[in-house]
Amino acid sequence: MGVLALLLSCLLAVMYGASRVSLADIFASSDVRLVILELRLPRVLFAVLVGGALASVGAVYQTLFRNPLASPFTLGVSSGAALGASLSLVAAHSPLGVASSAMLGALASIMLIMGISRRLGEGAGDSLLLVGVVFSFLCSSILMMLQYVSDYSQLFRVTRWMMGGIPAVGTLDLALGGSLVAIFLVYVLVRHREFDLVLFGDDVASVKGVAVSSLYYTTFILSSLIVGWVVSQCGVIGFVGIVVPACARLVVGLRHKVVVPFSFLLGAILVVICDLLGRIVRPPFEVPAGIFTAIVGGPVFILLVVLGYRRFR
Repeated sequence: MGVLALLLSCLLAVMYGASRVSLADIFASSDVRLVILELRLPRVLFAVLVGGALASVGAVYQTLFRNPLASPFTLGVSSGAALGASLSLVAAHSPLGVASSAMLGALASIMLIMGISRRLGEGAGDSLLLVGVVFSFLCSSILMMLQYVSDYSQLFRVTRWMMGGIPAVGTLDLALGGSLVAIFLVYVLVRHREFDLVLFGDDVASVKGVAVSSLYYTTFILSSLIVGWVVSQCGVIGFVGIVVPACARLVVGLRHKVVVPFSFLLGAILVVICDLLGRIVRPPFEVPAGIFTAIVGGPVFILLVVLGYRRFR
């Protein structure tokens, strides 16, 4: 059912945009086929990767911290990646590209979280979450300072990029993103039983033979690379990593061999639809998809809190 919903949303995203395209037009006109194959279809596939990646990473973070509030955004990973990418955008002669800077920022953020985790020990999930939120605010403050001292062209680039949106991409971007996401998903699904055991606590998982430290470190490094890649390409797209895994657990439960693929499907559908809305609300101008993910995700998250969502307690 989820796969059919994703296929339907992708079909609508390919057919609708600044101008509507019918299936007959695709077969009848070579120009229309060129637009579809070179612009719309790669963008839709990229939206699938971005939404699925953020939702999958969010699902795993919530497991490792045993907290439904854990996500790349609340832990400061997205903010660190955004700060690194913004520094590259503002710098006139940056030795690193935007993607490299974003990945380094994400890695630095997760290394901070891992370092504090070693100091605090078992049961420090809530404290780490608070550290991530504070670190996120710190990065946001530095970003505001960068925007204040930037000239108008740099200010527009950074501000527009921070809103979060799906860009026009090529085959190389799709291949790189698809490879990173595939590696992460295969890793999580191969070790799904170990992630299931972590839900009962690190001590229980260790007794059952799980190499907890290795699981944490490898997961954090892979996920930070994915978050850095997403932020470097799309900016900060919020709420996907929090709301989607929570909704997925309500539907399919806690087993990772089910909840992670289902989170991927829901996240992909959400971002594809939000990107479609951004293209059809005020054509030919585009509203960044990150605005719509916040508009949709914010009320859903509040509703979950009001209804007493406690999936890890």
